[in-house]
Amino acid sequence: MILGGCATKYLVPTNRFMTPESQGGLFNGQVELQNTQAHQLTIITDNGDVDQGVIYSSISRSGYMLSTSFTDAVDFVWSHVGGGNSLGGVKIQFLGTSRTGKGVGHKLGAVILFGGNEYETDDKSVVFQLDAQELMLIYGYRVSDNFLPYVSLGRSTYKFSGVISSTDSSLNGKEPNLQTYVNSLNSGLELDWDSLLGKAEFSYQQIDTSQTDKKTSMSFGFSIGFNW
Repeated sequence: MILGGCATKYLVPTNRFMTPESQGGLFNGQVELQNTQAHQLTIITDNGDVDQGVIYSSISRSGYMLSTSFTDAVDFVWSHVGGGNSLGGVKIQFLGTSRTGKGVGHKLGAVILFGGNEYETDDKSVVFQLDAQELMLIYGYRVSDNFLPYVSLGRSTYKFSGVISSTDSSLNGKEPNLQTYVNSLNSGLELDWDSLLGKAEFSYQQIDTSQTDKKTSMSFGFSIGFNW
């Protein structure tokens, strides 16, 4: 999260780069470096009121993802977008062969991620807790060993609760509490070459935050990675 003075901000990611394939086997893994967009939500504190919603802005961010297999169909997944929550959870593949199975055809999987962090600014002006949950259903069709187009539907929930400490008596002690819900539709292409991979993805999102008008957005991101 990014905070300055009593300006309270939190991030909601856009592109997630989740494909339906599990890694397969035991302790096979993948690591990715991502370039994407994120929504920065700034809580409005005019006139000492913290119940006026947020202001949205779009910013560029780097991201990281690590996954490793527990079984042929189940992976542990860790995902982080710079300045945002780190989320951990599982991917389960219901249909099709895993990545190491190297099979073409239909693929279907689901991902559930959870995360949360507590944060205190250097000047101790804001202390907050941000909790997150993300659910995704992902379909893809592996055309060959090198090409995997995919689409996904996602639903995310972000819950923010904080306490402001300020010399401004109208803000001191105020406790902003907000919830942000995100519905997303993602479409992407994964390119594979031996142990290397690249992804390009478009994301359409509908964002709904407490006391704030709904927002829609389009974003594009890409990632590069390595499998083992």
